Amino acid sequence: MNEPTTSAADGPAPRVATVPVPTPGRVVVRAMPAAAVLAIAMPGVLWWSSATPAVLDTPWWVALLIGLVVLFHVLARLARAPRPGLQQVPAERLRPALVSASRDGTVPPDPQVRTAAGVTACQRVEAAVYAVAATVGMVLAWLLVAEPSWVWWVPVLAGLAVISLVRARHSWAYLRVLRCADRTG
Repeated sequence: MNEPTTSAADGPAPRVATVPVPTPGRVVVRAMPAAAVLAIAMPGVLWWSSATPAVLDTPWWVALLIGLVVLFHVLARLARAPRPGLQQVPAERLRPALVSASRDGTVPPDPQVRTAAGVTACQRVEAAVYAVAATVGMVLAWLLVAEPSWVWWVPVLAGLAVISLVRARHSWAYLRVLRCADRTG
């Protein structure tokens, strides 16, 4: 065994722990608790507040909405699929890496670009899940409360969800190809 020796002055040898990039399905499943806040809890609070209009006159209404936003962010952070840290890679190297995976099924040979593209892909898939959940939540809120002034939010959120889904399609393909490339060597 040829293990590197270190003196007390050098300190222990640095350990590099690699965390694999998760599969696209795992990213979606792990994003669901935070998405549920957007799709279920937010419309529920809006429905409850419309059923009891006196709540809107108290400062607790704002605290409740802020609490839901904080709950969403905490759940999104805690439940998120484990992944490596985001590497600093120029954006002009990330986009071709994501697109090449969906076009010809290849991933970049540079491990730093491969990892950074994987982390970016995870973020884009999560963003698509959250955008769809926010749209579903707004549609549910609109159906529960039937407030005509909320109608314009539905197409705005639906448009953002479509944009997020379009951006996520290359990311989904990249995560699938990356997983296959890691399995085959």
